[in-house]
Amino acid sequence: MPGSRFPTRWVPEPMSTTRSVGTLVAAGAMVMVLGRVAMRSVSVVSTLLLVRLLQPADFGLVALAAAAFVIADQLTTTNYAVALVRRPEVDRDLYDTAWTMNVIRCLILGGLVAATADLQAGMLGDSRLAPVLMVVALTVSLDGLVSIGMVRLQREFQFGKVFRYQIAGKILSFLLTIALAFIMQSYWCLVLGNLGAKLLLIPYSYFLAPHRPRFSLAHWRELLHFSKWMMALNLCLAADGQGPNLVLGRLIGVEAVGRYNISYQIAATPVTELAAPIRAPIYSGYARVLHDLQALRRQFLEGFALICTLTVPLSVGIALTAPEVQHLALGPRWTGTETLIVLCALYALVDSLSHFTFNIFSVLDRQRRFAGIYALLVLVRLPCIILAALWAGAEGVLAGMLATGLINGLVWHWQAGLLLGHGLADVGRRVWRAFVAAGAMAAMVLLARDLLPAPTADTLQAGLRLVALAMLGAGTHVAAQLALWRLSGAPAGAERRILDLSASGLARLRGAWSRRGVGRKAPTPPGTAQPGAGVPTI
Repeated sequence: MPGSRFPTRWVPEPMSTTRSVGTLVAAGAMVMVLGRVAMRSVSVVSTLLLVRLLQPADFGLVALAAAAFVIADQLTTTNYAVALVRRPEVDRDLYDTAWTMNVIRCLILGGLVAATADLQAGMLGDSRLAPVLMVVALTVSLDGLVSIGMVRLQREFQFGKVFRYQIAGKILSFLLTIALAFIMQSYWCLVLGNLGAKLLLIPYSYFLAPHRPRFSLAHWRELLHFSKWMMALNLCLAADGQGPNLVLGRLIGVEAVGRYNISYQIAATPVTELAAPIRAPIYSGYARVLHDLQALRRQFLEGFALICTLTVPLSVGIALTAPEVQHLALGPRWTGTETLIVLCALYALVDSLSHFTFNIFSVLDRQRRFAGIYALLVLVRLPCIILAALWAGAEGVLAGMLATGLINGLVWHWQAGLLLGHGLADVGRRVWRAFVAAGAMAAMVLLARDLLPAPTADTLQAGLRLVALAMLGAGTHVAAQLALWRLSGAPAGAERRILDLSASGLARLRGAWSRRGVGRKAPTPPGTAQPGAGVPTI
């Protein structure tokens, strides 16, 4: 297409003339992690303000509306982005087909959510849900208009632009939601803030990833063929992810839903801000070595070891300091939530370590196997959490999710090993040091907690306790894991990679500081020859 900024076809450069896949993945992962850290900082500030302006039931009501929508969304999601990223070559018609089919999907989905708003509100037992769902329907209908060029950015490892889009959405949503919260003092600020941000993000997506959309269905058969098992998988994802909200809302109440969602938002920070953003560049890296099983296996094991080393101490650390986190982050309206924070932190960790295997099934085109395994695991989990809710309330639901999460993790890694040619023992040899070090950290922090003065309602004391326990836990974990690594012969692995990256980062900082110092030297007097200047300037 003459004059278009959109490439007609993207073909990977030969590996001999490009940076290694590992370098591209590491660079992309670093950008995505930094982006998620920035977004999480915005989310933390937003949460700290909103929990003091709204009631737990307000968050629960919006979470129930989101659950009803997410289930419908997952049932119709086709994962075209996954198909486009893993394809060796992509032409414009394929992008246009994906955009067209996504527009159609979002319009149908929005219409279904709006048409069934009253029915869903009746099923969930709260009439306030109906108007909320109408706004949600409008928001999701607009989502189909986002530039399909955002997928191209992922194919080309341009994760810096992806980060800019994500952080813009987070900041816009934050500003609008906080402004509306001060004005309205109700749950409507959460709904209308997201709608306003979506209206502003659509044109920004075309600025970052230019693409003149054309309606086309030229490749609809290919995309539907790829996505048919993804639809079945998405049904499992919807039931797994939103099941707790629906069980809590129906059997216990909207306040329990609100407490669970805010607890999870805080407790799951390590996995949402480290593990989740790394998956996109890792998937792109898998696609580059798709036909080299040995390289694919190596990338999987090394990536999993790195994520364990980073997320295990952080998640366990949040669980160990839950009382202080609840007091400082949530305030008196949320008293009694610390148990939920502990369970959410541990559940989010094991769930994330299980989900790390999902990209392997997608990149190897094993969606049928993927969906079948997931369906069986969900059929086990849902009855467990329903019984747990009747027996022990919200805490019982999370305890059931944690127990089934441990089983799910073993099943997923066993199945991934069958595809890649390794066993659970190979996984264990790469990650055991992180878990043993976390155990040492837990023992030290629990001992210190008993020795410290009894906690009071004073915010300053809670802050000092949190800092003291966090520093003690971090020091213990790092020392324990490095000691175990040395005793193991300092093998190549996550510890070596982190040390190398840290040394490289420090070297770059020193170099930048040195260059900055050189730049501050006094200017050379006029007429003085510059070092190495052999030719006079005219």
